[in-house]
Amino acid sequence: MPTNSLFNSALTTFAISATDELGFLDELHDAAKVDVQAFQDQRDLHGPSLQALLEVLAHAGVVEPVGTNPVILTAGPEFDEVWLNKGYFRWLVRGYGQMLSHAADFCDPAFRATTNPMAHRDGGNIAIAGKDYGGHFVDPVVEQLVDGLRFDVGIDLGCGSANRIIRLANRLPDKHFIGVDMDAGAVRVAREAVAAAGLTDRITVLHDDVRNPSDHPEYATAEVAFSFFLGHDFWPRDNCLHTLTRLRHRLPKVTDFLFSDTYRSPALDGGQPPVFTLGFELTHALMGQHVPTANEWLDLLEDSVWKLCDRRPLGIAYSDIFHLVPRQPIPTPVTGDVMSSGR
Repeated sequence: MPTNSLFNSALTTFAISATDELGFLDELHDAAKVDVQAFQDQRDLHGPSLQALLEVLAHAGVVEPVGTNPVILTAGPEFDEVWLNKGYFRWLVRGYGQMLSHAADFCDPAFRATTNPMAHRDGGNIAIAGKDYGGHFVDPVVEQLVDGLRFDVGIDLGCGSANRIIRLANRLPDKHFIGVDMDAGAVRVAREAVAAAGLTDRITVLHDDVRNPSDHPEYATAEVAFSFFLGHDFWPRDNCLHTLTRLRHRLPKVTDFLFSDTYRSPALDGGQPPVFTLGFELTHALMGQHVPTANEWLDLLEDSVWKLCDRRPLGIAYSDIFHLVPRQPIPTPVTGDVMSSGR
């Protein structure tokens, strides 16, 4: 790829994230055409900045003009794919932009010894981004699986924005749900979303570390559990087994556990990897987190307190849902810090 294309592609990534956050991409998707001046005036935006962002998108074929006085933009040839995947761009830019800007620093052991990698990510924006791409590529599969389960209370371990349990609560008005997340920013976003949806009577959001779950009484009421894109945080292997055992004890009534994660991609064959894959593996390398392969997960589950009974692929590359059921009996309670190795 020519150097100018590489440079301009980087700018396009920022422009997609920014115009998504401003609501422009959704406006164009819903209305088919957007009067740029009217959009700017309605949101009280700085005109030159907005126009420069849209110019970048036009060069990338995401938008194209159909009028000049006033300026009217419509979808370009790349718009549909960009709109479908826009959550990944926000995940990259707003969720991990600060970390990636310090990538060289993270290669320095002295820097790593004095910084917390989690302080260089934005959990709130990662949660919002996950709501977007999860709505397209994850939730339809989850809803299909949940429809076949019998339960009164479900729990989402690593709930992010709470979008998944909000959707489920709206579809299943007789059910109650619990959301749990270790990131304070995600918990704030989730609680605000639950309140905005008018579901505070049926959804509770807890701030807790799923790797070392506290003795919240709500845990004992759950009968179905979900966990999406959090499992790699449980590793190394022994820590992961320890966490799964502890969750089995904290969730004594759970009969079905829909456990999903993105696993490490195979070695590149020279072609372009799918969207998200390189970003996911790079950011987790910078954080010092191991991303297991699919075979590592399958091998671990053979030794865990949860038995694999089904496996479903998702629309996100190298990502599956493992449908787990508990092995009997409930294990002896586990104590101690399962993450003694740290991040």
